[in-house]
Amino acid sequence: MKRIIIALLSLVATSAFADIHSNNGFYVGGGVTNVKLADSPYTWSTVEAIGGYKLSPFVGGEIRIGAAGESDPNITGYFSAYYRVESANEVGKTYLLAGYTVGSMSGAYSSFSGFTFGVGIGFVMSDNINFNLEYKQLKDNKDNLDFSGFSAGVDYRF
Repeated sequence: MKRIIIALLSLVATSAFADIHSNNGFYVGGGVTNVKLADSPYTWSTVEAIGGYKLSPFVGGEIRIGAAGESDPNITGYFSAYYRVESANEVGKTYLLAGYTVGSMSGAYSSFSGFTFGVGIGFVMSDNINFNLEYKQLKDNKDNLDFSGFSAGVDYRF
């Protein structure tokens, strides 16, 4: 996993042809994440809605709201707020996420919250549409929970 993160970070650092005319402003999207709780047999497929604002071609903010299907235990809902650093060209984007997540679960753990971070790569499908793949991790210090997940999603930039 460290090699993947280092490779994606190097892509961010070496993206010399950044598109400084990319769409600044609002974007919306959605995605599906496969979430795993470390040291347990539990995994969930969550669906999330994404909304964000790009302050410049390189920096933005983002919120995500999600939940999982029916199981026991289940992630009943979560809210994440991220600071997003992005490097882009006409073919793709690489980005880093850093933020905070608050969520609730059914079963043994009633809630979770903590610092969350992620790394992703986006593929430009058209002037306004991107397909994104990412890895995220959340560490909850209260109950010593460690969530991680891979996701796929689409966003539309206005």
